[in-house]
Amino acid sequence: MKRIVVSLALLLVLSTVAALAAPQITVDSNIYEFGTVLEGVVVTHTFVLTNAGDQTLAINSVRTSCGCTTTDLAKKSLVPGESVNLNAIFDTVGYGGRTVTKMIYVESNDPATPKLVLQLKGTVNKARQYNIACGDLNYLFYLLVDLRDPDLYAQSHLLGAINIPYAELSDWTDRLPTGVLIILYDQDGKLSDQAAQMLNKNGFPEAKSLLGGLDEWNRTFKDKFIITADNS
Repeated sequence: MKRIVVSLALLLVLSTVAALAAPQITVDSNIYEFGTVLEGVVVTHTFVLTNAGDQTLAINSVRTSCGCTTTDLAKKSLVPGESVNLNAIFDTVGYGGRTVTKMIYVESNDPATPKLVLQLKGTVNKARQYNIACGDLNYLFYLLVDLRDPDLYAQSHLLGAINIPYAELSDWTDRLPTGVLIILYDQDGKLSDQAAQMLNKNGFPEAKSLLGGLDEWNRTFKDKFIITADNS
């Protein structure tokens, strides 16, 4: 009888321990205060999520309020004691003159905290008239490529153009930026047409050929934005 009672007590203890075993999501800090920034600055912060429990933590989703984004988690399943970085990004364009709080919601299988709430807080001052935001530059950015021989490029070329001779263009495909407007030109537009089609087929759908090339530019706009050997 005594042995049965002891066995039942042990079973009860084990059942209680099993019931208490659970994942537990924690973060190094729930709130990141970025202070005061100028409109156009991109605020970034890394929250460190940790499983402080004794069962595997499964992160089901990460949602953000308007104007804030996060990068994908390196992993969504954390064993006890394991951590993962959550990178938050807040583009302040459009928030000048406001004090803001941006929310991030992390949903997991933690029974005690199924929805962890994180915050980015601070003040965004209006940008100065002579400033441009990095995000705006990124949107406006383009790459201008002169496909002619280096000696012709040295004699005259469009302002801001880099020189990649047509014969060498295929060697540059691993260095050219993707997702960016690439404008190609040669003297009359024939080689740049071929170059643009080649790039379009190799992962650069934004590559364009300047219609008529440098000849058409000179006919239409004369020497506007033209750099020559004499004034370079």
